[in-house]
Amino acid sequence: MDKLGVKLEEVKSSPLKAAPSPFKPTNDDERAMVRKLILDSYDWFVGIVAERRKMTREQALALADGSIFTGRQGVANGLIDAVGGETEAVDWLATKGVDAKLKVVEWKDTERGGGFLFSKAMAQTIGSALGLPAYSGDIIHELGADRLFLDGLVSVWHP
Repeated sequence: MDKLGVKLEEVKSSPLKAAPSPFKPTNDDERAMVRKLILDSYDWFVGIVAERRKMTREQALALADGSIFTGRQGVANGLIDAVGGETEAVDWLATKGVDAKLKVVEWKDTERGGGFLFSKAMAQTIGSALGLPAYSGDIIHELGADRLFLDGLVSVWHP
């Protein structure tokens, strides 16, 4: 930001608000706060996996090292029931009492930003703050910079 001549000033209600910040080094208190959040989320997620996949906590922890798995590995590890496509999904739904003739609707996100109301305006503000031409907001928006505003723990769960 210094190279661009931008100076950041923060006004906040407590020392850990807006922490960590991409604009300054993280201090020990901020790092400890983020670590607590991460470990709590990790513990919560491991507990859900153990409960829902009928595993012991130790079995779930053995898989919870940050590794990613293919579908076949997920089946072998007891993390998923099966690998398949639309046909298999419809067949599975039928076993749960859903009408197999129910129309499958393909949903497509029509706007980048996932519905973030001001994402395009925010992208234009970023471009303007960086001293870029007015049309740069459209470019930043199309490149997906508005996705930087996604916050919070994101997980996908199916009962």
